[in-house]
Amino acid sequence: MATCQELELAAAIGFSGSVPRSLLLTPTDTHMIYPLGSTIVIRNVEDTSDQIFLQAHTQRVTCMAISPDGNTLASGQLTHMGYLADVIIWDISGVGKGCGKPQLVHKLALHKVSVAAVAFSCDGKYLASLGGADDNNLVIWDVADGMAICGSPAAHDNALCVTWSNTSPATLVSGGNSNLRVWEFDKTNRKVRPTECSFGKERRTFSDLAISPDDCVLFAATESGDVISIDMASKRQIKSGPRARFQKGIHSLCINAADGTLLVGAGDGALATLDPATLTIKAKAQVIGGASSIALDSHGEFFFCGTSESNIYLVQSAGLVCELKGTNHSDSINDIAFPKGYSELFATCSAAEIRVWHSKTSSEVLRIQVPNVTCNCIAFPTNGTQIISGWSDGKVRAFKPQSGNLDYVINDAHKLTGVGNSSGGVVPTNGVTAVCPSNDCARLITGGADGMVRVWAVSKNMQVMLASMNEHKGPISMLSIKSDDTQCVSASSDGSCIVWSLAGMHPFVRESALFAANLFTSVSYSPDESQLLTCGTDRKITYYDVTNMQAIRQCDGSEHAPVTALHINGDGKFFVVGGEDKKVSLWNYDDGSKYYEGEAHSGKVARVIISPDEQTIVSVGTEGAICVWRVPEEAKCFA
Repeated sequence: MATCQELELAAAIGFSGSVPRSLLLTPTDTHMIYPLGSTIVIRNVEDTSDQIFLQAHTQRVTCMAISPDGNTLASGQLTHMGYLADVIIWDISGVGKGCGKPQLVHKLALHKVSVAAVAFSCDGKYLASLGGADDNNLVIWDVADGMAICGSPAAHDNALCVTWSNTSPATLVSGGNSNLRVWEFDKTNRKVRPTECSFGKERRTFSDLAISPDDCVLFAATESGDVISIDMASKRQIKSGPRARFQKGIHSLCINAADGTLLVGAGDGALATLDPATLTIKAKAQVIGGASSIALDSHGEFFFCGTSESNIYLVQSAGLVCELKGTNHSDSINDIAFPKGYSELFATCSAAEIRVWHSKTSSEVLRIQVPNVTCNCIAFPTNGTQIISGWSDGKVRAFKPQSGNLDYVINDAHKLTGVGNSSGGVVPTNGVTAVCPSNDCARLITGGADGMVRVWAVSKNMQVMLASMNEHKGPISMLSIKSDDTQCVSASSDGSCIVWSLAGMHPFVRESALFAANLFTSVSYSPDESQLLTCGTDRKITYYDVTNMQAIRQCDGSEHAPVTALHINGDGKFFVVGGEDKKVSLWNYDDGSKYYEGEAHSGKVARVIISPDEQTIVSVGTEGAICVWRVPEEAKCFA
C-alpha cells in the first residue's frame, strides 16, 4: 500500500445553521466564522472563495465563541455516548492580517458526550464551558495554559447557555431549563459560586443571554417567546415582554451597544429590535428559517443572521432591512451531478429540492422545489438540456436547467414500497432511487425501491415505457450505462449487480450477474468498459471482469465502515471513494492503492464525483455539506 497523503479541501458549501449562536463575526468585520459539520469555516465577508478550514473535531461542532479581542476561538463538539467531548481553543490572530494560519492551541476534555455552550471572559483570559444533558457541568478554564481552574454542576436541570460580565472576569451567568444563575468566580480559591435569579412562578427555559454594557441588567431570552430583564444586583425580575410573544421561542439575543437596543431572533424567523426599558417591539422583519444566530458588527450598523434553514442574511440595524447573502442545504444531500463536459455548474438534491451551484463562486444559481416529497437522485442527459430527477413519490420529473420549469413528468414510474425514506441513509427506500439517461438522449433507465429496472423512450411530448426488468429483490442503488447504449448495469442492496441488454436480438433481458454477501451502494464501468468497479457494505472495492463477472481484484476501501460512493476519472488512471467513515479518498486504478485521503464531513458521504475538467472532486454528505477537493497533480500522472 502506498503512503497516504492528505487530500486538500479547496472549498466548502454549507452552514450548520441549527447550531445556536454559531455564526460569528471577527472584531475587524472582515471574516465570518461558522460550523459546517465537524469543520469550522473562516470566510472572507467580501470574497466567498477566500476560506480557511479548521479541522480537528471528530464529530459535529455544537457551539462556538470568539474572544473580545478576536484573537482566540473556542469550539465544542458532540461525541459518542460514554466518551469525552472536546473543547478546542484556536489561535486565529493572523486571520485577515496575512501573518499565518490559525493554529490549534489546546484540546480540553472534561465534558461527557457533548458541549452545550462556551464563552470567553471580558479580558479573554478565561473560558467557561457547559456540558450537555449527559454532563451538565460548568467548567472554568485558563485560556493560556488550557488547564481547568474549577467547576460545578450547572443546575438541577439542563443548562443551555452561558455568558460573562462585560466589565468583570469574576461574574458570569448561565441559563437553561427552569434555571437562571449568576456565578461568582473566585480564582484565588478555585471556586465558582451560584446565586439563583428570581423570575416568578412561571416555568421557563432560557435559550440565550445578554448583559447590558454597564452590567446592571441581565436580559434572558426564553423558549416561551419573551424576554425577561433581571436586576444584576438583586437577582430579581424587573420586567418581561413583549406582550405578544414570538412564535416558536427566541433562539438568539444580543445588545447593540451603539444604541442600546435588543436584537432578537425567533424560531419562526422573526427578527426584531426591542426597547430595553419597556421590552416593546420597535421594528420587525422576517427571514426564512429560525433565526439561530446574530453576529453584530463592531459599529452596530449591521449584523449577520444565520437561520436553521442554513441561510445567511445581512441585516441593517436601522429598520431591519434584510438581504440574503448565502444559501445552503439544511438537510441530508442525496445526489450530485455535473453536466457532461461542463465543470462550471453542478446540481445537488436534498429533501424536497434541487439546487444548481456555480463551481467557481460556490453560489446558488437555481432552486427547484417540490413540496412534501424527497428527491432521491438526479442526472443530466449528455446534451445538458434537462435535469432528470427521481422522487420518493414514485415519479420522474425533468426540469429545464436554466429556468427550472417542469419539462415532463413520468407518473408512477415505480411503485411505492410503503417503507418511506430512511433518515440519513445512503440508499433511499421509496420511489425512484436511480436514474440514468442514455448517451443518445432518446431513452432513460430508472431504478426503484421496488427492485424494478425500467427503460423509457423519452421526449418532451411523450414518455413511453419500453421494458420493465424485475429480477432484483431490493432497492436499486446505482445504474451505469455503456457508451454505445447497448448494455447497462444495476447495483442493488439485495447483494447483486445485473448487466442488462438494451439492444440486439434479445433486448431488455439479463445478460449476466454477480452475487455477493454485500449491499451494493455503487457500480461503474471502467473507461474502456472491460471491467466493473463496485463498492458496498462489505467495505471492499471490487474489480469485476465484464465478460465472466468474476472478481479480479479486491481492496479494503475502509477499515471499519461501509463504502457508499465511487467515481472513476475519464482515462481510468484514478478513482475516488466516499464512505460512512466520513472520509473521501483517491486511489490509483491500476495498482489498487490509496494515495490521498481527506476528512471534512461529519456525516456519511452520500455521493462523490470528479468534475469533467478533473481539477476537483466534489463530495456531498448526509449532514448537508458540499466539499470541493483539489485533484493532486500527481494523480493525473498515474501510470
